[in-house]
Amino acid sequence: MKISTMRFIDRFVGTPACWLSGIIQKVLNRRAPESIESILVIKFFGLGSILLTSPTLRSVREHFPKSNIIFLTFSSNSELLDEIPFIDERWLIDPRTFLSFLESLILLAARLVVRKVDVVLDLEFFSKFSTLIGALAHPGRHIGFALPTRWRTWNVTDSIPLNIHQHVTKTFHDALAPLGIKESGLLTPRIQAKGAEPFSLLGSLKVRPGAEIICINPNAGKTSLDRRWSSERFSQTIDILQGGFPNAVFCLIGARDEREYIEGVIRLTNATSDRIANLGGSLTLKGLIGLFSHSKLLITNDSGPMHIAASVGLPTVALFGPESPVFYSPVGNRTINLYAGLPCSPCLNVYDAKIFRCPINVKCLKEISVDRVVASAKILLSEQLESVQLEEVAA
Repeated sequence: MKISTMRFIDRFVGTPACWLSGIIQKVLNRRAPESIESILVIKFFGLGSILLTSPTLRSVREHFPKSNIIFLTFSSNSELLDEIPFIDERWLIDPRTFLSFLESLILLAARLVVRKVDVVLDLEFFSKFSTLIGALAHPGRHIGFALPTRWRTWNVTDSIPLNIHQHVTKTFHDALAPLGIKESGLLTPRIQAKGAEPFSLLGSLKVRPGAEIICINPNAGKTSLDRRWSSERFSQTIDILQGGFPNAVFCLIGARDEREYIEGVIRLTNATSDRIANLGGSLTLKGLIGLFSHSKLLITNDSGPMHIAASVGLPTVALFGPESPVFYSPVGNRTINLYAGLPCSPCLNVYDAKIFRCPINVKCLKEISVDRVVASAKILLSEQLESVQLEEVAA
């Protein structure tokens, strides 16, 4: 199903369903569990967001070492769960078609009836669907982010204020407060680079020892395509960098359905075929991790691959427009976040399901110049940032 279809169903079907569920929850007697033996964590959207839940999952494991941690997400995120070691079971919903969604939902409902869940930790931001799933589990504690609406407050037992003025890893971790777990120190997701050698996947590129692999991600995921810097500017950046770094080769990454868009970026460049490759749809997640582990740099829009790169320690230039790096910046010690910080920014937020409405034609991204991106790339490529993270750099 399309993201727009999911949003439509969630809004117009989910709201009355949550009201009905909330009334039922008010009638039923829910008691806090005497012991916590099973915890259901729910996070459906955002590959990067799911990765950023890993510090929270680590804390759950440390404080409840004998508890069974179940992670519920979409089947498209399953491969990422292999890289997060704190999960005992994964429950998947397949949203590819309405029929596959319905079949997997029925299976999930049957599981929730049979299996006892002591705690539901809903890390989705105001999703009616995840709220309903949590309520169906009928746990002793149902933790979710707070909204001043009865459909939400009647379904959860513990409402957690959503702080968008700190990094999302800390906001996720705040949800553990009802369980007596407090955040301490920097919450850093890390992935072990266990992917296969990427060089065999680069097609016509003759990657030789000493070559500098520069990854480019001109995409931004289906939830909001408005986060994309223009294809023309990406191509100009590639042309400048290939002139300044004669050993550099460029790998443009993305999903299978983004391959054509990537090809459009490549056509705008002056790069010869032996120095640039379209890897859209060619890499598994492990392959992407392997590629990142052998690369020198990633230049990317605000997206899931941005967080994956940071988690394996790949220096990253991240481009932010409608969303703020305060909430979603990559967590790493070698990142530069470019953000114009216009008075109207950020305007893409979780309170309105990340629906984007811009009267000034995404000026925030246009304010990020090619020269600024190139300069940031050169800083990281010259390895002048070994241990200092630049939190924000004015575009």
